[in-house]
Amino acid sequence: MNRPTFHRACAAVAATATGAVLLAACGGGGSDDGAARQASGAPRSTAAAPKSTAPDQAAGAAFTAIHVGGPTTILKLGGARLLIDPTFDEPKKYKSGLEKTHGPAFGVDKLGRIDAVLLSHDQHDDNLDDSGRKLLKDIPVVYSTPGARKRLGAHITGMTNWQQQELKTPTGSITVTAVPALHGPDGVSRGADGEVTGFVLSGKGVPTVYVSGDNASVKVAKEVGDRVKKEIGPIDTAVLFAGAARTPAILKNAPLTLTSKNAALVVKELNPRKVVAVHTDSWNIYSEDLGSLVKAFQEQGVDGKLVDVRPDGTEKNLAG
Repeated sequence: MNRPTFHRACAAVAATATGAVLLAACGGGGSDDGAARQASGAPRSTAAAPKSTAPDQAAGAAFTAIHVGGPTTILKLGGARLLIDPTFDEPKKYKSGLEKTHGPAFGVDKLGRIDAVLLSHDQHDDNLDDSGRKLLKDIPVVYSTPGARKRLGAHITGMTNWQQQELKTPTGSITVTAVPALHGPDGVSRGADGEVTGFVLSGKGVPTVYVSGDNASVKVAKEVGDRVKKEIGPIDTAVLFAGAARTPAILKNAPLTLTSKNAALVVKELNPRKVVAVHTDSWNIYSEDLGSLVKAFQEQGVDGKLVDVRPDGTEKNLAG
């Protein structure tokens, strides 16, 4: 992560109403110890299980997020714990050319109960690394693409666009809807390598949550939002994969996920109550970091919707 850019962007928002939270998300002004860990590529602390800062709530009412690193996030809602795109390797290089530059906030041993995995796709290491692949075998339900089912096996539920599945939870059920995502600029097709999915979570007593997956298109996100609003209701919370992932080997280095500006434009289109921004750290192909995202959100006037979900394993309340 580009620390100087990161902290300059943070300083720019320090005086706003949400500046204190966003500044904390950028590292609290930049401690030498934190910067040294980032520069060295050392893994984040794995000494403790996720620590909750959310108020005590009944199990069915709790709505929280834990950002583990990269795209990997745990959502707690409707009495269930859902894991998005599991990546738990320590820093390493992959045969694909991708490199993981920072370790997860905590390891699989401190993950706790997971009721289902939302896997945007399996083709790329930054969305499913070696530890994540191994973990999938122990998860009762895994939702992903039809291609992922072919490659990973019958324990994967391969979902086509707008297909729905009911996930039973300790307090009821969550409707999981697969929604379109475009892993590159508008108008391009990457074939099987670009097959990705987003998700929408909804149900009785459950906040409607949009998980973009590796989508780079504002147009596609808007189309999803329009249909969800019509058929399900307004989107309460958006989990956006940003970072403007790029690699010279694909589409001449075009962004394969949302740029910071486009993530902010998606928020303006969907108007969610809260935004959980992930996919900006821990991998060498992410060209825009959290500082860039904060600045873009401020410029578009939507920074007040950002939730402080640093990739530190801390549980944050989304209900308030």
